[in-house]
Amino acid sequence: RLKPSASAESPFPGFHRPTANEVRQVHQLLAQHFGERRPGKGKRNILDTVVGTILSQNTTNTNSHRAFSQLKESFPTWDQVRTARPARVQKVIRCGGLAPKKTKWIQSILKTLHKERGETSMEFLRKLDKASVHQQLERFQGVGKKTSAIINMFDCQNPDMAVDTHVFRYALQLGWAPSEEERAKHNKGSGKPWPTITRDTVYAHLDATFPDSLKYSMHLILTDTEGGLPVVCGARNDLGRNEKGGITVDGKALKDVVKAEL
Repeated sequence: RLKPSASAESPFPGFHRPTANEVRQVHQLLAQHFGERRPGKGKRNILDTVVGTILSQNTTNTNSHRAFSQLKESFPTWDQVRTARPARVQKVIRCGGLAPKKTKWIQSILKTLHKERGETSMEFLRKLDKASVHQQLERFQGVGKKTSAIINMFDCQNPDMAVDTHVFRYALQLGWAPSEEERAKHNKGSGKPWPTITRDTVYAHLDATFPDSLKYSMHLILTDTEGGLPVVCGARNDLGRNEKGGITVDGKALKDVVKAEL
């Protein structure tokens, strides 16, 4: 069951898209093709997820999964990773790239947890509210808002609209975040200036505007590279709406694009 979420404010005051109804409509249309996503009953180890996210930075999924598997095989417990010589850890995760930097980040997290809590675990996050999860995680190098939002959403039942490169791109294409032109025009006025349009500021905006009940399903539909929207609308495609409110990919109706892909 989702915990109630404290209301957040958009960093773009006065920018009124998307409305809650618009999100509901788009979710309904997408779910017809990609299925509504609901939380499963399995429980992940939170520290596994955090370390896996660090290993996934600046590399392919294949290489990051291999690095994580080799790390777990070589060091069955996180305490063993914590106390290992950095050179040994680096050797094991080298296939994922940036091994010295990632080793430093991972061991820093593990050592801090053990020092503060007497155990090398992040399971305590499950009891925290949304803001506290962000605070606990983002003090560590290598952990940003997207990772915190994912932990909130998948492990702590705190509604949180995680924004990755797919969601960021779709939000800009749908007009769900300001364009640079809109930002420049707004900032010439007397109102509160809008910040630079980045993945983090768009995250804050979408998290403030999306209905809590749809954040989980929308995030997965928009990011699933095997059974979601990215399958038919990749980095080189343009997501849009037609005059009847339907969803389009490069100007073609989504249902036709999905049919052609299948």
